[in-house]
Amino acid sequence: SYDLFLVPHRIAPGGAAGVATILHYLFKLPVGTVIFVINIPLFVWGLKEFGKKFGFRTIYAVFMTSFLTDVLQAQFHLQAATKNTILAALYGAVLLGVGLGLTFRHQATTGGSDIVAQIIAKYSNATPGVGIMLVDFVIIALAGLTFGKVDLALYGFITLYVSSRILDVILEGWSYNKAAYIISDNWELIRGEVVLGLDRGGTMWAGKGFYKGAEKTILFCVVSRRELSQLREAVKLLDPKAFMVVTDAKEVLGHGFKPWSKVTTD
Repeated sequence: SYDLFLVPHRIAPGGAAGVATILHYLFKLPVGTVIFVINIPLFVWGLKEFGKKFGFRTIYAVFMTSFLTDVLQAQFHLQAATKNTILAALYGAVLLGVGLGLTFRHQATTGGSDIVAQIIAKYSNATPGVGIMLVDFVIIALAGLTFGKVDLALYGFITLYVSSRILDVILEGWSYNKAAYIISDNWELIRGEVVLGLDRGGTMWAGKGFYKGAEKTILFCVVSRRELSQLREAVKLLDPKAFMVVTDAKEVLGHGFKPWSKVTTD
């Protein structure tokens, strides 16, 4: 990701790698080495703040990222895979997101802004996610100022966004399934459509309306994207006054979806 796409185009993806990219062009320092050196004090700081939470796996992930970045460049003299900067930003983001996702799935981090963000969250009301965004935003903006090109900062933000989305996919999977909550006076007819028409199961429970405290039956079911349109049309036909909420189901485990036998734990 760094050697083939991001560094040759001066795209700083945020975090320690973003700082390393800036220093590489200012002082000709190797990117991997700078990433590792930056993470040493951050790791010590994180160890002091959080104890054993920052363990061997994080050290290993940081070391391998730094080592392979420099070794691959030294051995193969890698050049930019494309001259198109937007393609470099996109493909670099995809590879970066996949790498981060696999690292996180093995309960490790790549250090850098992850550590700083968690420390910010500890001493403020900000969440780690907000902390990471803040740190990465500053680094990417700094890269744009350093290189004197606003476009490079914009490419950096594209890389940051796409890599974060790919990271979510690796950790949570594609959101092909939808969860539906349905409140209807004709709940029996709708339940029949779910069971017989869609061949799906579900759950129902009793509730009360806010205004009058009227008794309501709430239906809950999970369907595929393809089945959602059929369910929506059925609800509209059976009860035009029904209240229906549809959300993404990031991961669905069990009968009719992903079997537990295929679930792996890292």
